[in-house]
Amino acid sequence: MNTEALQIVAAGTAGMLLLPSCYTTGLIMTSPTIASVWDGPMIPLGCFCAAVLLKLEKRSERYPLAQIGSLLLAVGGSLIVLMADFIHGNDHKTAGDKEAGMNHKQFIQGNMVLSGIVASYSATALLQKQLNHYPPITLTGWMFGIGCIVCFVSLFLDSILFGGSLTGCTLGQALSQLYLALTTSPTFRYGLFYSAYFVGGACFAIASYASSHLESSVITLFAACQPPMTAALEWIWEGKGFGWKKVLGMCCVCCGMCGFTYIKRIEHHLKHKKPVP
Repeated sequence: MNTEALQIVAAGTAGMLLLPSCYTTGLIMTSPTIASVWDGPMIPLGCFCAAVLLKLEKRSERYPLAQIGSLLLAVGGSLIVLMADFIHGNDHKTAGDKEAGMNHKQFIQGNMVLSGIVASYSATALLQKQLNHYPPITLTGWMFGIGCIVCFVSLFLDSILFGGSLTGCTLGQALSQLYLALTTSPTFRYGLFYSAYFVGGACFAIASYASSHLESSVITLFAACQPPMTAALEWIWEGKGFGWKKVLGMCCVCCGMCGFTYIKRIEHHLKHKKPVP
């Protein structure tokens, strides 16, 4: 059996099906802030731990504490930005809005679902590293195709075996809703185009290209930049202020990323017996 074919199928299933499914479901069950925590700072931490446990990467032999510390600094800085935004948003909510929030059971279930983001993203990044000899666009196209096929197969099996109870609709209903949205909603068409070509295609193609030059833990470390980047775009587009907490978090993310990548570069040069620039 071709192991590379199985790796491509697994990467497509994890990246193109499980990752968006866990994110969307968890987002509905919790809140955008909680979903951003799992989709941002938790990903590099989970990927690094998985890579070390699976022996796909090694901890730094010369600077093990500094490596872990820089990773935690980046993750912690991202969490500071998120929590500052979350607290600032809650300060402007009415008592009725706060009481209408999620219950504890839903909160726990939503976080369990969101933990699938870390697992699926880490699996995709590690598999892309193993498949980095394929052209990035080709690998991304295969992953997209596999994700679509597995999605429709899942809907078909759920329709036959469980009457659509697991996915929420049958295959016929899903196709009917998709056709209706495509023919009647320009916003849906624009959103589908943006998601397919930019959010999905461009991001995974860039990640596939980067995997031939960088380790998976370094690539996923950029996920910790999501909250600071979002805060910066909110300041540009919506005029939201930073505040000292967000600035502190951004500085922590930048310092942590610089420290982690610098240690990786030192290890790489020592491994190949090159002078460190």
